[in-house]
Amino acid sequence: MNYAWEAALSADRMGIRREALRYTPVRDGSPYTEVVLEDLNAWEIQGRTVEVNPLYRFAREFSALFDQDLTGLEQTREIFFDIFMQYTVQQDLRQGLSRQGYILRFFLADLLEGVCGSSAAHVVRGFAKDKLRHLLRLIRKLYQCGSSLYLFKEVMRCMYPDSFVYASNEKMRQILIYVGEKETEGERERLAFLQDMFLPIDHQVFLFWEHHFGIIGVDETMVVDEMVLF
Repeated sequence: MNYAWEAALSADRMGIRREALRYTPVRDGSPYTEVVLEDLNAWEIQGRTVEVNPLYRFAREFSALFDQDLTGLEQTREIFFDIFMQYTVQQDLRQGLSRQGYILRFFLADLLEGVCGSSAAHVVRGFAKDKLRHLLRLIRKLYQCGSSLYLFKEVMRCMYPDSFVYASNEKMRQILIYVGEKETEGERERLAFLQDMFLPIDHQVFLFWEHHFGIIGVDETMVVDEMVLF
């Protein structure tokens, strides 16, 4: 790890909000890296405090402010440095952002602000970052193509890799979903959000969580105590 923006990406992987990181200037940092770590080969941050060499990239701006002979206002200078680095890290991460990336950010902002309802905003906050990126990409496709069973199958594969979505042969617009996950309140809320967002409103949905419903002729679904009758 070298730059401060790499620490922000490390926080993403660890499930830590980027805004929760605190960038602290250090006087004895290495002249060869921006982030100061005991292990120069480390790829993950330790805790939420990121020690940074303020002179690595910004010597002209910070050489006077963090001169070793300067005393006083230490806390104020550290707060200013943290604010500066928070902004700089965001700018660094946006440099390679594509047009689609900006569009997906607008979608995310709308969802979190409650454009699709407060319950949708609550559910979106609970998605892991890697799944959230897939979800936003599929929401963009939803805006382009409209709701459909095929798009719903795609989002289910992304969110629940072990799931299966079936269209009933006996009744039109009837959907059977094997989730492959333990039923919890959080998962029920996520499934309700995905159904409301991606499925046409006139579809009837039946959910099967940990156990698959039995299908005659498919031995894997006909195991006693491991199947559900439908």
